[in-house]
Amino acid sequence: MARRGRLPVTVKLLLCCMLAILFYVCYKIFQFTNVSNDSTGSTRRSYDGQSRSDILPVLPNYDAFRRPNTGSNEDGSKPLMLSEGHIYDDKVFDDGSSETNDSKEISEDSDYSDSKLTSLPPKIWNPSNIPDYPFEVQKCPTCFGNSLCASFSNGDAMLNITSRYLDDNGMVYSGYYKRTKILGKRMASNANFMKLDNFICVNTSQDVNCDVSDAVVMSYLASDEALSVQHFKNELWKITHSSRAELSATICSSRRFIDSIKNLYNEDKRGILNEEERSNLMTSLILNPEGLLLKFFMESDSTEGTIWPLPFYIGECGRIAVIEDPGKPLIQFYNDTWVKRVSLSLQLLDMIDKFCKENSDWLLLFTDFHHSNFAVTESGRVILTKLKDVVIVDKYDNKPFTGVADNHINYDRPCNEECFAAFVQKLLKNPTSYCKDMQYYAQMMYALGCRWLLSANIDHKVHSNGFNTAKSYPVNPAGLLHSLPSDHEQGISELLDECIHETTPGGRLSAVEELMDLLQEIQYSG
Repeated sequence: MARRGRLPVTVKLLLCCMLAILFYVCYKIFQFTNVSNDSTGSTRRSYDGQSRSDILPVLPNYDAFRRPNTGSNEDGSKPLMLSEGHIYDDKVFDDGSSETNDSKEISEDSDYSDSKLTSLPPKIWNPSNIPDYPFEVQKCPTCFGNSLCASFSNGDAMLNITSRYLDDNGMVYSGYYKRTKILGKRMASNANFMKLDNFICVNTSQDVNCDVSDAVVMSYLASDEALSVQHFKNELWKITHSSRAELSATICSSRRFIDSIKNLYNEDKRGILNEEERSNLMTSLILNPEGLLLKFFMESDSTEGTIWPLPFYIGECGRIAVIEDPGKPLIQFYNDTWVKRVSLSLQLLDMIDKFCKENSDWLLLFTDFHHSNFAVTESGRVILTKLKDVVIVDKYDNKPFTGVADNHINYDRPCNEECFAAFVQKLLKNPTSYCKDMQYYAQMMYALGCRWLLSANIDHKVHSNGFNTAKSYPVNPAGLLHSLPSDHEQGISELLDECIHETTPGGRLSAVEELMDLLQEIQYSG
């Protein structure tokens, strides 16, 4: 009988390797099964390969983020400090939680101030024990997106949920992304988030408080119809807002604008959005388009070469959008040196120039010129920090009328506040007809900037119909161009007067050009 041959050594090694791989795969499957089930044995929905409820570490409170006690309310509780140092008297946050001793605004004198960061705070959080609020990733894709979720999960991004303040659009949290100071913004009030959730549930014929993470992809928001020009202009604002003016970014929407923002959310860049990408886009747009618009203009920066004076958008995770900390509020520079204030004033006028003229494709109309909407970066650059109330105009789609019969503009008369107020009312009623006039009326941004930010004349600060377009704010009467030197007092005052209230057609634009030239001379000579 023939002897059985032995297996070659190479074959034996190959078999051993295959067995080892098989055992390893079985072990990983067993491990994944255990992790994927909760204590009751139910399986959670996966989100980027991780449990939605365990995805994000949140930086706990620690001493470097604390502000010394600057006062208390009558009942002994600590007041919530707003971004400009105003005290918000209510003791309840937007998320329904009560104010505690640990909820403090970051002090300008603390380690978290405007100075350069040299080392990251200690990583003392537990990545597997993260509260749902404020991120609410379990509601995605009814959220802003997930581009930063992995960074929050591995500790590259951190938010201190006890270092927060309330702005016009919801809670804002301080933190870090790697070595960069950041702000995590909810972008909308809890009430508006609830309106959106309820709309989705009702729109999909479900009870209120349904699982919006499932329902949204079956809703109107994920449909082709929602991404049409007419629905952008006439329907979207109705979901969470009370007037078209509250969602001004869509008033003059064009097909090209919609295609551009679709491309921002199209991860595979094949031109077709899936249901989750559509849901992220529509959530971002309907609640507060600020994050979407920052992404849009960053893309414009790379394609057109325009450097927009806006914060750097980093990303989003769930219902938190993250931007780079914009710097110090503009109002902190109102008592700076004369030359510094001249430089900031010149930058503000140059910002309006960029919004009107810099980009060949897009015009940005902004009318809420309150100082709280502007900041100065560490490098001294003035930027606009809030974009909720801007109007985006496609210059190609909204070319000015050339025919006399169709022209709504009387070029033979000056246009001031009454003229502008009348235009705004017509625009809100009939965007299709009046968006074409936007390139003419954009000059009113100079009037608003001169009035609310530059002028020190108290007569210019009186609220009047048309100029206080968005909200009623207490204003700082000083303005950046206060305490004018005697050799420039008359010249600057007269130019500001004409900028705010032109006396001849075209007088505003001529005055702005002269004012910018004069401020440049002062800056270079100072």
